[in-house]
Amino acid sequence: MRGAIVGDILGSAFINSPQVTNNFQLLKPFSAYTDDTVLTISTADAILKNISYKDSIKEWTKKYPKAGYQSAFLEWALGNNPKEVYKSNGDGAARRVSPIGFAADSIEYAMIEAEKATIITHPTESKVKASQAYCGAIYLAKTGHKKTEIRDFLYKELGYQLPEKLSKDCAIKLNKRYESPVPCAIMAVLVAHNFEEAIRNAIWLDGPRNTISSIAGAVAQAYYKHIPKSIIRKSLSRLAPDLELVLSDFEDRYCDTIINNTKEEIKFNFH
Repeated sequence: MRGAIVGDILGSAFINSPQVTNNFQLLKPFSAYTDDTVLTISTADAILKNISYKDSIKEWTKKYPKAGYQSAFLEWALGNNPKEVYKSNGDGAARRVSPIGFAADSIEYAMIEAEKATIITHPTESKVKASQAYCGAIYLAKTGHKKTEIRDFLYKELGYQLPEKLSKDCAIKLNKRYESPVPCAIMAVLVAHNFEEAIRNAIWLDGPRNTISSIAGAVAQAYYKHIPKSIIRKSLSRLAPDLELVLSDFEDRYCDTIINNTKEEIKFNFH
């Protein structure tokens, strides 16, 4: 899970700063967590406390109302009308659901919970699919599946056809075709050799760089099972204490055994 937060923090400095190559200073003095981190923490806290994703979203948004949300979302989250419905056409709920993939004990759980967490704010097929792709990729990665198997899952179950090579042009096409930054974020991991390279690839792409980097960071953590200590230390030192506490509690419960997980056979067609 910390991969998602590290990715958000690192990507935040490049939101309005396109990169020609993936060779750049990774951490900037003004790198900071955004609403992607706060909402990811809300999902983790909901799982830890066994409360609804919606209640947790509202609770954490009220704690951090200036993290960078869209104005309509903030109005909904801070509102007191429990029956008010919020429907977004934005980048999607996928940016907040990575804890589901890490907590999942089956591919079915990952898919079902990803949908439940998404439809609260993004009740459309494309956004649900994106969250399921994200959580499914994390689950497969953490349980030792190969990149080819992750590609196979994304294609057979969700219709995501990913190219072999990553380019800015193909990322733009993927984002448009699937109405989400998730496919190109996963691509950033599939063509990388380690966590840092995956983050650099994600930031190099055009689009919502902190979100792409956050999504790539979670999948990369699950797959490579290693984040350089210097990156962790310099990034997570920027977290507020209560955010860091939830992160620590969640990883103690769900992420410590990732390295020891053995591969299981995944049977597709879960629905």
